[in-house]
Amino acid sequence: MRTRTIASLAAIPLLACAAAKPVPIPAADLGLQKGPVLEAAVPPRLTVNETAPGTVPLPGPSYPGVAPVIPHGIDGMVPITPAENACLACHGIATKEKGGPTPIPRSHHVDYRDAPDKVAAKVVDTRYVCVSCHVEATSAKPLVRSDFRP
Repeated sequence: MRTRTIASLAAIPLLACAAAKPVPIPAADLGLQKGPVLEAAVPPRLTVNETAPGTVPLPGPSYPGVAPVIPHGIDGMVPITPAENACLACHGIATKEKGGPTPIPRSHHVDYRDAPDKVAAKVVDTRYVCVSCHVEATSAKPLVRSDFRP
């Protein structure tokens, strides 16, 4: 008797859910994109950055601690391989001179995994491919709004 009563009480919420009519949500309200979700959104065409190194000032960071963007075009400088890194040709200097390129920071010469107390003479392997963290500056507008604050 007791088992049958508990089973009957457990079925009451299920019956209430089955009786409730679902409220339809318009397709345009389901995702972050504006418009129907079944249509593929086509992002605006991106203009390639064709500025020469040293012609455009470095933009400010989006938030503290973020890797700086590359202010000049990088066409012809990628891919970065163990045999060729065009970034090091200009940025592999010890100090910044007026009007000159920004030197690679000393942190890029430290292997934080295996030798965190040693500053190497060259950029460590884990920091060698610059475009893993640094991206080329573009005029692209965000595809969705972001309220991110650091």
